[in-house]
Amino acid sequence: MKKDYYSTLGISREASPEEIKKAYRKRALESHPDRNPGDTKAAEQFKLISEAYEVLSDENRKRIYDQYGEEGLRGASGMGGGAGGFGGGFSSMEEALRTFMGAFGGQGQGRGGESIFDFFGGGGQEGGDSGVRQGASKKVTLRISFEEAAKGAEKDLAIFNQVTCTECQGLGARTKAGVKSCATCQGKGQVYQNRGFFSMSSVCPHCGGAGQTIVDPCKSCHGAGRVKEKQTIKARIPAGVDTGMRLKMSGHGDAGIAGGPSGDLFVYIEVEPHKTFQRQGDDVTIEFPITFPEATLGCKKEVPSPLGESIRINIPEGTQNGKVLRVSGKGIPNVHGQGQGDLLIRIAVETPVRLSEKQKDLLRAFEEIETAENHPNTQGFLDKIKAFFSGC
Repeated sequence: MKKDYYSTLGISREASPEEIKKAYRKRALESHPDRNPGDTKAAEQFKLISEAYEVLSDENRKRIYDQYGEEGLRGASGMGGGAGGFGGGFSSMEEALRTFMGAFGGQGQGRGGESIFDFFGGGGQEGGDSGVRQGASKKVTLRISFEEAAKGAEKDLAIFNQVTCTECQGLGARTKAGVKSCATCQGKGQVYQNRGFFSMSSVCPHCGGAGQTIVDPCKSCHGAGRVKEKQTIKARIPAGVDTGMRLKMSGHGDAGIAGGPSGDLFVYIEVEPHKTFQRQGDDVTIEFPITFPEATLGCKKEVPSPLGESIRINIPEGTQNGKVLRVSGKGIPNVHGQGQGDLLIRIAVETPVRLSEKQKDLLRAFEEIETAENHPNTQGFLDKIKAFFSGC
């Protein structure tokens, strides 16, 4: 059965090289084995699509195919392993996959998230011969006060970044003529070695995968296209952050290589402990001391909040040591904007010390007129002890 490569790619005989490439990307993506696991029909279609593109993307083979058809290709020299192999238009499976890599967003991805080129030792960027790479991301640790974490703040971060050279605009050379295609890899950024059935690729040792070399380097960046520069970046710290949280500042890392996107800046937060407040999520606890008479008779008190407010609370009569009073919505704002935590006031009843004789006499007199009803917890505990020993 004769093969119609034009029908396989869904294009006309007058299609331009760009149209042929675009059609191949679309068809190959649809029938790729990773998108159709276990589908033998799709796998065969993928092979046929790759075969069609291998022929139609090569000017000499396309001319032979147009004039003599598939039979002419079999007799033509330079076909190597024949149509559908990788001895001709594609030097390896990697090169074939590179052709439609753009359809995967710049880098082919397998089902497990790994790059398609990881299996071939490549791992390059789209195109393979442009050297375009994203700049490195940076990490800094920012220590802030408890108050800054509660209210939010703006902080200046001083970091050293690789920035695009202003002298050559990132070119690396004084002029465009100072950039030459790498003679070792022919501008591909990869070198290939045949090992029997496989064609293995690796990063070109001469150009480092850039696909080009600088013969007339820029005097400012010495051919790197980037220079190191100290930058001051203003970071907005949202209210409610806590230790261990990470803020991402997109595009504030190193400048990209050969026009690639800049890396990101990750800011890791450390919050200094507070002398008065203890944080538990969005809730804040404060230990609040009161006197024995205040706890006994009840009173009103002004309590500070983590946001600097003064909150008036009512301490009821007979408040026990360790009792926790809750004031809703007076804790730390949620960092995601989902409300605000509570303020928990733990009462600490202070036992009076260094009493005068008169004070002691008054306490003794008070003790004489006390009843069990004045100390229900104490009386209840004593009753339990008596019951325990009487049962022994």
